[in-house]
Amino acid sequence: MASLKNQAVNSVKLTSISMLVTSVLQIAQLLILGRVLGPEIFGLIAMVQIVIQFSQLFLEMGITDAIIQKEKVSKLELSSLYWFSLFVGVVLFLILLLAAPVIALLFNESSLTAMIQVVGISFLILPLGLQFQTLATKKLEFAQITKNEITATAIGVLLTIGLAAFTGLGAWSLVYGHIATSLIRSIPWMVRGYRNLETRPQPVFSWTAIQGFVSFGMYRLGSTSINYFTTKIDQMIIGIALGPVALGYYSMAMNLIMQPVQKLNSMINRVAFPVFSKIQLDSSKLRRAYLLITNMLTSFNAPLLAGVIVSAPYAVPVLLGTEWADSIVIIQILCLYGLFKALGNPSGSLFIAVGKVRWSFYWQLFQLGIIPIVVYLASLSGEILIVALAVGLLRVLLFYVSYFVRIRQIIGDSLAELTLSIVRPMVHSAIMLAPLYIINSRLTGMEPIAIIVIDVIIGGLIYGLLMILNQRELLKEMKSFFQKRTAVKGG
Repeated sequence: MASLKNQAVNSVKLTSISMLVTSVLQIAQLLILGRVLGPEIFGLIAMVQIVIQFSQLFLEMGITDAIIQKEKVSKLELSSLYWFSLFVGVVLFLILLLAAPVIALLFNESSLTAMIQVVGISFLILPLGLQFQTLATKKLEFAQITKNEITATAIGVLLTIGLAAFTGLGAWSLVYGHIATSLIRSIPWMVRGYRNLETRPQPVFSWTAIQGFVSFGMYRLGSTSINYFTTKIDQMIIGIALGPVALGYYSMAMNLIMQPVQKLNSMINRVAFPVFSKIQLDSSKLRRAYLLITNMLTSFNAPLLAGVIVSAPYAVPVLLGTEWADSIVIIQILCLYGLFKALGNPSGSLFIAVGKVRWSFYWQLFQLGIIPIVVYLASLSGEILIVALAVGLLRVLLFYVSYFVRIRQIIGDSLAELTLSIVRPMVHSAIMLAPLYIINSRLTGMEPIAIIVIDVIIGGLIYGLLMILNQRELLKEMKSFFQKRTAVKGG
């Protein structure tokens, strides 16, 4: 047991390192591509990425989770799954090959046809090593996983940036970079897998042997596909209705906001599930823990996003260039989306902990019915700012609808407490913003980077002081909360 615990703790550390390094590399790629290529080409890149990410869901089909979940997997099952995975990759490649002209027509961008067809090659490559990486994950071999992931991401990012900066390939830079990443990620796992007699696939196939895996995977695929659409449907509609330039501005703004927010929140949400699970039978403790997590998330994200709002006019020209000036207001508006999107994340851990997994599935279906309508109606204005505002306000509304429809059924009536846990950090953030705007108005002759540094220092001091004066109980609760996490792990 102690060995397993040590492996688990070590795995979390290595996964965190991998997540941090790859995130920094991806953000660097995002900024450099945006600066080098401009909004229109970046919009084309966003369109290609939508196709890549959605197709990858079908490549895995949830079967990787099924392999990890099942305690023992026979040689026949593994061999059959491997050949099935290769078959799915070929099918995806052929689908993209044939569907590319239709997708390009949908986005009204003829240049997408060839890019989508070429990027489909990656689906012939990825299955070669996917199963071997999954087996390594099952065995908690995260040292090798981390090494391979960082290497593949680093080479792919450097190649993409190099092609974009020193050639005239434009959006094709991403296509070639993605194929290179796929090769570097898959080939080492394939070589390792074929060298090992235990994992080397045999030339046999049995549909009966893998039916259970496929059934499990299809349910996971349905859930992940719906979740993907609810998070990407706005970009799809913007690309179709408003074109690549508008999508470029919107996609860049959304990425810049959600990348740091998601990484910050993952640490808190990783703690939430074991804590919720430990106290799942006590509704009063569940209510207290949920409200605490909501308060923590707001207390971290509200000042961070407030800082984005005040620094965006200085940071965007420095990081991306003056041609991205139109994205500044979009970034500021979408900060509202980022905050309430983050606040909705702990509900997933809450429902799984109390055995209400289907609630999350039905909620995703509900959102899939609402979000496209709102985005489409907003896009009829022809203004990307209207779409951004509609998406932000909708996210606030969905948060409270989720409370009334789902969360209240588990933690009881807590509307006043929930609102207070959100409003107080938001008020503190607003108080922090006021002097920063005054200071910035008097620093007109200073370099933008210097202004950003001053804003970070002064803003951090003001918000920290407000936390000490008005939220001492939260600081104590946070300490207690993470002690509970340790207790859960120790148990």
